[in-house]
Amino acid sequence: MGSAEPDYVSLYNEMADRKPVKQGVDMGASGEEYIVSLGEDRVFALAPAAYYIWNLCDGVRSVKDILEKVRSDLRESGEEELEEVELKQILAMILAELGNVGLIGWTG
Repeated sequence: MGSAEPDYVSLYNEMADRKPVKQGVDMGASGEEYIVSLGEDRVFALAPAAYYIWNLCDGVRSVKDILEKVRSDLRESGEEELEEVELKQILAMILAELGNVGLIGWTG
């Protein structure tokens, strides 16, 4: 049996009221990616979507607040709107990955 896909909607619901705070130093862009450093030997290249989410992690906004900001920004930019379930899945997946590598911590 293969490993099941993580249930990112449930993960979103678990983290919805928590407040992520970004860790690391923004080192600028390299091509299509954004470089974030957690020290000399821990440097990460983030895709634009992950970098955008990382920058919203200010320790003040909850994950729910970040979802609303993303939805609002997508609407303003004229990008195709995603279903709420899709947005929750994408946001939870990005936050989980950022957390796994130490690029975000959590307050409260």
